[in-house]
Amino acid sequence: MQTKTFDSSGVQISYIKSGQGRPMIFVHGNMGSNYFFKDIPNLATDFTVYIPDTRSHGKSDKVKRLNYNDIADDIANLIKHEQIEKPIFFGFSDGGIVGLLLALKYPNVLDKLFVAGINLTPKGIKPFWRFVTRAVFCLTFPFRFSDKMRLMLTQPNITADQLKTIAIPTTVFYGEKDIVHLSHSQTIIDNIQGSKLIIVPNADHGNYIADNKRIFELIIKEL
Repeated sequence: MQTKTFDSSGVQISYIKSGQGRPMIFVHGNMGSNYFFKDIPNLATDFTVYIPDTRSHGKSDKVKRLNYNDIADDIANLIKHEQIEKPIFFGFSDGGIVGLLLALKYPNVLDKLFVAGINLTPKGIKPFWRFVTRAVFCLTFPFRFSDKMRLMLTQPNITADQLKTIAIPTTVFYGEKDIVHLSHSQTIIDNIQGSKLIIVPNADHGNYIADNKRIFELIIKEL
C-alpha cells in the first residue's frame, strides 16, 4: 500500500494506492477520510484501489471554501494523474454526490458508478438532521467544521434533467434507516437509464459503510 500526493489546481490531494487489477476509486463522506475504507485494500485483492482524502479532509490540503464541483475536479485530476482507465467509482454520502457530479462533468471517464446514502439537494436530508447540521454550523462558525456544515446546507443542487444525461451504469445503495430521503434515491434511478436501487436492510447512514466487507460484497455482486 502506498500513500501518495498530487497537485490538483494548486491543492495537494493525498491518496492511498493499493493492489493490482481492475481500478476502483472509493470516496468518503463529509468530515471523513480514507480511513473510512481502511479494510478495502485487503478485500479488493483483484483490483487496484485508489482512496483519496478529499480537500479539507484527512491529509489533503485545507481550502477556504468547499464546493462539490471542485472535489469532482480533484477526482478527475487523480484519474488523469494516475492514467486510470475506466475506473469503478464508489462514493458514500458526499462522496456519492461527487460521483454524480463527476459523471455529469466527465461523462466518459467512469466504467461503473456506485453511490450510497446521497441527496440531490440540501432538503434531501431529513428535517431533524438538517436542524442538527445547522446547529453545528452555528456553534462552530467560523471554526473547524463550519465550512463542511455550510457545504451540506447549501449544496448540492442536482436536477432530474441533469441526471437524464448520465449514461454510466449506476447503482444506488440506500440504508433502510438513512438520514436522507429515499425519494432522492428514487429520483436518481427514475432518471438515469438502466440504473438500480438496492435498499440495505437495518442500515442507517453510517453503519452500512462502517462495515467495509458488507459494502464491498454489495459492489462485487453488481459487477
